[in-house]
Amino acid sequence: MSKVRARKARDLSATLAAARRQRGWTQGELADRIGVSRDYVGDIESGRLGVQAIRLMQMFGELGVEVVLTMPETAEEAGPSHG
Repeated sequence: MSKVRARKARDLSATLAAARRQRGWTQGELADRIGVSRDYVGDIESGRLGVQAIRLMQMFGELGVEVVLTMPETAEEAGPSHG
């Protein structure tokens, strides 16, 4: 798994978008899976996060807490298969 360090709320948005693309899903597919609109997913991915996420990241930063997100490896990151 690859690790992404999130220091700002914007890092959460970028990681969400990257993870979705890595799975090959559209914003609409992710939205359908969690019961929200495609526009909502687009807003989150473009950095229009709710106040709670922004404040949460600010609080972690002030406390010196580093948020680390893990994402599954892509086929390229995993290297050649032995089999």
